[in-house]
Amino acid sequence: MIRSREAGIGVALVVLLATAGCIGFLTGSEPLGFAANATEVDDATLEETGYRLADSASPNSTHNVSVAGQTRQVVVSSELRRYNRTVTLAEGVEGDFARVTVFTSPAASVAGTSVNPIGSLSDERLLRRFVGASSGMSDVQFQSNRSVEFLGESRTVSEYTATQRMGGVETNATIHLATVEHDGDFVTVVAVHPEAVDERSRVDTLLSGLRHPPE
Repeated sequence: MIRSREAGIGVALVVLLATAGCIGFLTGSEPLGFAANATEVDDATLEETGYRLADSASPNSTHNVSVAGQTRQVVVSSELRRYNRTVTLAEGVEGDFARVTVFTSPAASVAGTSVNPIGSLSDERLLRRFVGASSGMSDVQFQSNRSVEFLGESRTVSEYTATQRMGGVETNATIHLATVEHDGDFVTVVAVHPEAVDERSRVDTLLSGLRHPPE
């Protein structure tokens, strides 16, 4: 197994894989692995915005790729961080309804073919993947784009409205979505909060506090 952002299949790669002990990938007996560096919000920004780390995970996914007419497996190792803030939705209804998910996955390719679908997914499919019907969210509507400075340059953040059940109450929600490529990885950020809670400035501050990899 070798951890590399890009692998082109040819004589040079065969030699590289052989010397790296990755004959298993060439023969099909073991997968080739790609791993992302984590993206995290720095502590100072968390303190400023009132968010806290709620979950940390390193999920893996397996993909089949075609190499010289043969099917081989690639394992993509990603990094997931979830941050929550407690807000009041209505009188007597309080909870961690302001949530930000940061998902980092390697922008890897084999023989010129991407093995990570994140970079080519539409916003609709990204929202379905990271928010999904299981959250009780429906009627997602695009509202606008804005530019936010994070991870070293100005990036596009898309804003949507939706309907979602929070704390047993059906309410209007706001979603902020951004997917960017940085230092060999895709970084996807999804923020969800009640529409009645003005959270945009906090979301933008959280974005500006992203560190990839963490310092």
